[in-house]
Amino acid sequence: MKIDIHVHLAGVGTQESGCWASAGFQRKLVFRYLRWRFGIRKEQLQGSVDQDWAARIAESIRASELDRAAVLGFDGAYDAAGRLDEQRSQMIVPPSWVFEVCRRHRAELLPAPSINPFRADALERLEECVEGGAVLLKWLPSAQGIDPASPRISAFYRRLAEVRIPLLVHAGGGENTFDELDPELNDVRKLRVPLDAGVVVICAHSGAPVVLSRRPDQTPILKEMLEGYPDLWVDNSGMANPSRFPSLPRAAADPSLRDRTLYGSDFPIPVNAAYYLRRLGARQVRALERERNPFDRDVRLKRALGYPDESLVRGSGVLANLQRWSRASGL
Repeated sequence: MKIDIHVHLAGVGTQESGCWASAGFQRKLVFRYLRWRFGIRKEQLQGSVDQDWAARIAESIRASELDRAAVLGFDGAYDAAGRLDEQRSQMIVPPSWVFEVCRRHRAELLPAPSINPFRADALERLEECVEGGAVLLKWLPSAQGIDPASPRISAFYRRLAEVRIPLLVHAGGGENTFDELDPELNDVRKLRVPLDAGVVVICAHSGAPVVLSRRPDQTPILKEMLEGYPDLWVDNSGMANPSRFPSLPRAAADPSLRDRTLYGSDFPIPVNAAYYLRRLGARQVRALERERNPFDRDVRLKRALGYPDESLVRGSGVLANLQRWSRASGL
């Protein structure tokens, strides 16, 4: 199967979905921009946007050359006692909603929930996700307050290693969509701990640095780790936009990254081929920009920049729980 491993669910809690977005996050420019870009009306935001968003993703995947999309949940930040900290949390897309929309759109969507390992019931929630057929778990450490190197989560890692469910982690580069509670939590070197525990890890965005960031580029460290850890992978999501666009063609041309890349779009983050006008030429850029399906536009751009089609199907071999999800969902 051709699988997009990095697609974002989002929601505000319409029709008791269980989703939640903080008032601060809803005031952010990125939230308001995405509302405008996708034509989300105030009435929709109050009545059906969570359900409509999942349906939009499924419809676009069905119309694209892709077969499936792993849709990501998002957990909050937790205090020292393992209780949800609403003051530090920015968005919640709970596992229950991830599984519900994947059952509704079982032909297109794969469940990729998010569980903060510092919540008091983390192991219980993890077991529910394992049994439910989760194909991967999603972390954004700097925004969720997760230290991947903490010894407190060793039992969480042991279970993940046993079931071989990959951990998709934002690491290496900076973060623009969410406020960072602690930027150092995204240090790519922290991923050595889960890798040493036998966990399959996917580093989001190929660890690419954010443009104009003052943080050091950790790509050389990531490439050294790829040599030493066969269970470490990267995805090429969210790189054809202002924050990371110079890194995309470099990663596509680098065998040490390209040959360990799983395809990811980072939808709804927009894709713009115009950044590569000099490389691709005006005719090809115009053709790419005329493609209305956002997933096909992203796939074709990355193909034009040099990613082989193998990156589209590689996820089928890395997402080890696909058969369990097929049984659980009745496919």
